[in-house]
Amino acid sequence: MQNHLNREIMINLGSYYTPIFLVNNVYKLLEKWVDNLNDYIFLDSSCGYGDFFIKDLDYIGCDIDKIALSQVKNARIIHTNSLVNVDRKKFNLSNDDKLIIIGNPPYNDKTSIIRSNIKKELFYCDKTLIYRDLGISFLRSYEILKPEFICILHPLSYLIKKTNFNALAKFKNTYKLIDGLIVSSEIFTPKSNTFFPIIIAFYKRDSQGMNYEYIKNYTFKTIEGNEFILKNYDSIANYVPKYPNQKDTRKAIAYFHTLRDINALKRNQTFMLYQNSNSIKVFEDNLKYYVYIHFFKKYS
Repeated sequence: MQNHLNREIMINLGSYYTPIFLVNNVYKLLEKWVDNLNDYIFLDSSCGYGDFFIKDLDYIGCDIDKIALSQVKNARIIHTNSLVNVDRKKFNLSNDDKLIIIGNPPYNDKTSIIRSNIKKELFYCDKTLIYRDLGISFLRSYEILKPEFICILHPLSYLIKKTNFNALAKFKNTYKLIDGLIVSSEIFTPKSNTFFPIIIAFYKRDSQGMNYEYIKNYTFKTIEGNEFILKNYDSIANYVPKYPNQKDTRKAIAYFHTLRDINALKRNQTFMLYQNSNSIKVFEDNLKYYVYIHFFKKYS
C-alpha cells in the first residue's frame, strides 16, 4: 500500500492500493477475450507500486510518484506525468507494438476544495486531455496511444452519467465496452470516505465506437452475480433539475442544494433558506419530488 503518502496526498493523487482479487479479475477478462497475451506489451501509465505486474508478461509501468516506482518489480519503469506530451514514443513504444493498457488510474475530482492548493502541480496535462475528473483525462490519453485492448478500473459513472460519457470524447468513438464487472469502492476502505460503483471495464478498439444508447442497453454485471440494464431504471433527473436553474424566471417557493449524485446528497444539505450559487429554484409543480429526495436522504 502507498504508506509513504499522507492522506491528503493520497486523495489528490488518487493513490489506492488495488487488492489482488481485483487484479485477478482483470486478468480473467483479458484471458477471456485476448488470444496469447504474450504477443502484447502491457502499459500501466499510473502504476503506483505495480500491483498489476503479477504475470510473466512484458510490462511498462509509469507514475508521477517516484517513491512508489522505486518499489516496482517485473516491469520497465518510467518516472513521468503520463498526461503530458502523450504519444507512443514517450513510453518507448513503436507504432507496430501490440499494446494493452491495464491499471487503476486516479479518478479524483480536481475541483474539490481539499485539492485546490496543489491541483496545478499534480494535474498539469495536455490541453486535449483537460477535464475536472482526472480519470477521464487518463481515458482520453489511452485513445491517443491506440491500444488494441484496455482493461482498467474506473467509476461506473463515466459510462452511465451522460455528461461524463460525452466527456470521454474520442475515446467513446474508437473503443467499445465488451465486458466488465462492477464492484464497490468500499473495497478500498479506509481510504474512501464514501462508496460508489466501480467497473472493471474491458474495452476493445472498434471503429464504430459506442454511443449512449449502447450503454443504456448494455447488460452490466456485478461481482455478486447480479445484472442490470440502465434503460430499465428511471432517474430523478427526468423529473427535476439537479443543478442551479437561475435562468428560470418563475417565482420560486423554495430552494434546494445542487444534486450531483447520492454521495453528494449525503454530504450536503437539502432545502435552503436562501438562494445562492449552489441552489436550485423549487416550484409548486415539482416541490413533491424535492420533498421525496429530502426524505430519501434522511432514511437512506
